[in-house]
Amino acid sequence: CNDRTMAAATIDDAPGKRPRQGDGPGDGYFESYSYVGIHEEMLKCRRTDAYLKAIEHLAPHLAGKAVLDVGCGTGILAIACAKAGARVVYAVEASEMATHAAQIVSSNGWAPTVKVLHGRMEEVELPEQVDVIVSEWMGIFLLYEAMLDSVLIARDRWLRPGGLLIPRRARLWLCPLRDDGFRAERLDFWSDVHGIDMTCLRALAKAELCRKPRIEEVPPELLAASPACIADLDLATVQPAALKTVQSDVDFTSHVRASLLGFVSYFDVELADGEWLSTAPEEGPTHWQQVSFWWDTPLDISQGETLQTHVSAAQNVANPRCLDIRISCKLAARHPPGSVTQSGRDPASPSGLSSLASHALAPSHPTRLEKTFALDTLC
Repeated sequence: CNDRTMAAATIDDAPGKRPRQGDGPGDGYFESYSYVGIHEEMLKCRRTDAYLKAIEHLAPHLAGKAVLDVGCGTGILAIACAKAGARVVYAVEASEMATHAAQIVSSNGWAPTVKVLHGRMEEVELPEQVDVIVSEWMGIFLLYEAMLDSVLIARDRWLRPGGLLIPRRARLWLCPLRDDGFRAERLDFWSDVHGIDMTCLRALAKAELCRKPRIEEVPPELLAASPACIADLDLATVQPAALKTVQSDVDFTSHVRASLLGFVSYFDVELADGEWLSTAPEEGPTHWQQVSFWWDTPLDISQGETLQTHVSAAQNVANPRCLDIRISCKLAARHPPGSVTQSGRDPASPSGLSSLASHALAPSHPTRLEKTFALDTLC
């Protein structure tokens, strides 16, 4: 269908195909992006300023070129590319926001250049290959929502050899998180609620605090060690199959003596040469915030002690937009060795950790922790 016509600033519905698992009518993923509120939140985020700045700086690479915007939303990046001199911009949006994007493009006078296509990227047909692909595909923990899969499919199908990707590189980071008394404060609340003893709810409150990953702003002073990169993706070469499971083994050396709540993760992406958009705690808030993973039992660590850590993030079998994240760690050279396992789904131990012996040790002083977290908050 490479000869199909696309009227400027009108909606071109892509032909329907069998949806992949996780994209069915009841999935709710695309429907969630039909609401204005989520777009308002994203447009107010500093990430929009970072993208607009990068596109402006990349204007020499965009002038006279064909651009593909994967998941255009309101069309703001597509219009920015047109302003930077692009010959044509194909703005693809699967949600009903595509209708509004076409109206925004038209009312701002960019209809001759920006063409809005309503459909999934995997199903849309373009009349030509493109020179540039731009997309704001990142989810919390970088890979949540699995939108990067769609970008890579578009890259392999529509990007000319040597074409430009915005962003071009993405990194995922992990760091131990120390307790500043927040855990105790939250649990102690139930001891005296307006003069009523509700201590019976303490165990339930503790379970809820630790049950799932926490999407929150983490103060940078709570990082207990230097962050480690657990995934470094070159978007020009990475393959979709490599995203099904991402795993890494890293060592952290604690800067302080502390009780560790768990870990915190964030990501950064390179939008242009040397221009990074980071969601690190010290870089200021974004709508992604950070993702923290709390242990059921805190782990005590001394300054200079090493925490050997294995982390894996696998696309959920039932819904690949969600992630099953498993973190295992142990203190190196701690005597006597002890072990406590925390596993929400009782997965098998990862390679390199399964041979560790279990020893009798008080639960309040573990030297090894292991837990699987389901990152499905929005699914």
